[in-house]
Amino acid sequence: MELRELRDNETELLQDFLYEAIYIPEGVEPPAREIVYQPELKIYYEDFGTGEADKTVR
Repeated sequence: MELRELRDNETELLQDFLYEAIYIPEGVEPPAREIVYQPELKIYYEDFGTGEADKTVR
């Protein structure tokens, strides 16, 4: 398998994936999409691809 560098225009896609991964119990109003900009969640996409673990295939 070959990995390529994350393109600048793909960061937004990571934000979409993160939002979709948030667990929302049935009957609960989903949070605003802007929740992905919270510091607790930004760590999952900010600087993605720069860490050694981001380049490891398991």
